[in-house]
Amino acid sequence: MDWGDEYHNSFDLHCLLNSLPGELEFKQIFSDIDEKIEQNATSIEHCIKEIQSEVNKQCPDVQLQTTTDCFEWLNNYNCDSLKSPSIPHGDLIKFLKTLQDLLKNEQNQEEMVLDLLWDISCQSSVSLPSTLSGTSFHFLSRTSLHSVEDHSSMDIKSIWDDIRLHLRRFLVSRLQSHNEINNSQQKILLKNQCIQQLLFLYPESEVTIKYQNIQSKLLAKLLQNCFSSYSRESNLDIMADGYQGTMLKLYSMIKEDFNTLHEILAPSSTVKFIKETYLDTLTEEMAKFLENFCEPQFKESAVRVIKTSKSSSRHRGAVHALG
Repeated sequence: MDWGDEYHNSFDLHCLLNSLPGELEFKQIFSDIDEKIEQNATSIEHCIKEIQSEVNKQCPDVQLQTTTDCFEWLNNYNCDSLKSPSIPHGDLIKFLKTLQDLLKNEQNQEEMVLDLLWDISCQSSVSLPSTLSGTSFHFLSRTSLHSVEDHSSMDIKSIWDDIRLHLRRFLVSRLQSHNEINNSQQKILLKNQCIQQLLFLYPESEVTIKYQNIQSKLLAKLLQNCFSSYSRESNLDIMADGYQGTMLKLYSMIKEDFNTLHEILAPSSTVKFIKETYLDTLTEEMAKFLENFCEPQFKESAVRVIKTSKSSSRHRGAVHALG
C-alpha cells in the first residue's frame, strides 16, 4: 500500500481547509455590521430628538418629553392629518387605464410612471396598494348597495396588478444590471433607489425574496467560476489561493448589500438577508465542492488498498507453494 500518496492527499486537504476564512475573519465581518447598526441607532435617536425639539417649538400646546411621546404624537398625526382622499371610481379607472396603455404602447415610460405614482402618493396622500390580497385605493363607488355583485374593486385591482407587474420587470432588470457597475458607491446608491421603488409597489417580504434570488444566483456563479476551473489533479495549494481571492469578492458583496439595505430594512432583516443569501449559500456550495473533489481520491485510495491486498495474497500463496 502506498502510504505516501494517502498522506500527501490528506495533507493537501488540510491545507485547503486551513485556508478557509477563519473565525476571526467572520467575527470581523459581523463586527463591521454591528458597528453600522449602532451608528444607525445613534442616528435614529438623534432624529427623534430633533423631531421632539421642532414639535415643541412649533406647537406650544404639545410638549414631547420622551421617545414614546414622540412616537405616539407621530402616529396620531398620521392617522388624523394624512388620511387618503376619496377618489371617484370612474376617475380612478380612467387614470389607471391611461397608465396601463402608456406602458403597453410606449417605450421607456417606466421611469416617468414611477415618478408620477410616487409624487401622487407623497404629495396628494393617495394610498396605493402594495399587496395582492386587496386594494388600498380609497374611492367612491357609484354602484348601488343593492346590486348582486360589485366588480369595481376587482377592476381596479386587476389593472393595478398589471401595472405593477410591468414596473416590477423593469425594476428587477435594472437591479440585475446594477451588479455590472464597478464603482461601489454608485452601485449602492442605484440599488438603494431601485429597491425603494420596488417597496413602493410590493410588500417588503416579496421584494426581499426577489433581491435575495438575484444575489444568490450571482454568488453561485462566482463560486462556480472559482471551483469549476479545478480538477481533482489540481494542486490544492493553488486552489486555496484562488478560493481566498473569491472570499475577498464575497466580502465586498456582503459589504455592498449591507450598505444598500441597512437604511431600508430593519437591522434584524438585514442580518437575516446576509446570512441566508451569502453564508448559507457559501456553506452549501463549499460542501458540494469538497464532496466532488474528495470522492474520486477516496475511490482511488480504496482501489489501491484492494490491489495491495490481492498482491499480498498472491505473494503468500507463492511462498506456501515453495514450502
